Amino acid sequence: AALGAEITGLAVFRPTTDAITPERVNELMAQMHVDVPAGGEDISYGASPAQVLRYWKPKPKGEGKAPPLIVFIHGGSWRVGTYLDSLGSRKVEWLVGSGYAFASINYTLIPAVSVKQQVQECADAISFFTQRAPFFGFDGDSIVLMGHSSGAHVAALLGTDARYLENVGVGTDKIRGVVCIDGSNFNAAAELLDSPGPVAENMLAGLGDDVGVLRDMSPTYHARGPNAAAFLLLQAQRHGDIRQAVEFEASLLAAGTKVEVRVFEGEFFEGHVAMLIRLGDEGYPATGVVGKWLRREVP
Repeated sequence: AALGAEITGLAVFRPTTDAITPERVNELMAQMHVDVPAGGEDISYGASPAQVLRYWKPKPKGEGKAPPLIVFIHGGSWRVGTYLDSLGSRKVEWLVGSGYAFASINYTLIPAVSVKQQVQECADAISFFTQRAPFFGFDGDSIVLMGHSSGAHVAALLGTDARYLENVGVGTDKIRGVVCIDGSNFNAAAELLDSPGPVAENMLAGLGDDVGVLRDMSPTYHARGPNAAAFLLLQAQRHGDIRQAVEFEASLLAAGTKVEVRVFEGEFFEGHVAMLIRLGDEGYPATGVVGKWLRREVP
């Protein structure tokens, strides 16, 4: 499992174990939190101290064309983490070195705000920054949203529920792609059956138990369009969320939206954290998948 090989066919649905000790969880969290990328520039997008993003300029490619912008939304069950300690340094170095502009958004955590307000806050950041695209040197009409865990849920909502970006004057057509890194809650209420335990408990803590709210906060229920142009759903071996990703994929395909689901070795929280930290490592198979997808969707 340490190699993170891709799993294909019906093997993606084979049973996996969720067993992990609290000590190992703490070790993995510590590994994630110390893996902070170097460099970049902090930019405030709002009045709150939490409303800041960090921007890394791309390495010049000498083509005279402004590069696409990749916007990262960190995870942490909507209630912990920051734009730096829940990001992973390898992906920043790799993507910036490959010629993409890269920004990581910080946002206000629950319970100070609702998840719905978090999603709008991320949309606010995207609007603020893309309005200044010529100054910062990227193509404001070519944006890729990328998120991990609950950040993948936020990115998927922004890519399917146009209300958040439209509120701040950003058209869905500017979102050329969405990359979800081991996301969950694509169909929030179904997590009670799909992922009983920590995932479902965190969903209830973040979104509550009102069925109408849960549907409104579920990307699968908004996938009829208009959607972002393309989606890449990367999943570790968490069988409940693999099922959710396949269901989300079906909804996107029914709307005529391009989408891929790709599954990689690494069970439960081990795989969940490994995908965040290792993405960008050329020896990690998911890196090649993301690189090929980006070259195709945002050339």
